[in-house]
Amino acid sequence: MRVQEHFALSTAATLVSLPLLKKDAWIPFAASILIDVDHYLWHAVIHHTWSLRSAVRYFGQADPPQLPEARLLHNPVLLGLLLFLAARLRSRLLVLILAGLLFHVSLDAIHVTQMGLLKRNLRKQADDICPQCGGRFDALQLHTVHFARNLLDRYNPEHFIVLCPDCHERAHAQ
Repeated sequence: MRVQEHFALSTAATLVSLPLLKKDAWIPFAASILIDVDHYLWHAVIHHTWSLRSAVRYFGQADPPQLPEARLLHNPVLLGLLLFLAARLRSRLLVLILAGLLFHVSLDAIHVTQMGLLKRNLRKQADDICPQCGGRFDALQLHTVHFARNLLDRYNPEHFIVLCPDCHERAHAQ
């Protein structure tokens, strides 16, 4: 899920929670957005650069690696530890931070599930044949042709195509 989509959904959740949380509504919002700093920090350490542009380019490539070490703050063990600490210390702040982190991770889980279904269905329709080059491939990759402005239309199959790895790289290079 793109940062813009996380931001929009986190903003909506914050507005919904505002009557309940009042002045503390910013805490889960900030946690739900800042959780992705782990991707940037991992990239900075591994690639020896603090360049945000380089990190955005890396994670925006055709089929970026989904490495667990790049998602430290998304780790269930860390989230469980935070839950334990929040309960043990009876900390409202930690509970609100955890709520924001869990909201973000939940959005990621929904996104991964939906994208997996799209990929499987489109691969089946394509009969494992790349529509660009006509070659047969076991591992066609899902490519976004058009990003829906409406989040409710985000997973519409009309916005996606499956391509072989080479054609997918070329599509991202254009």
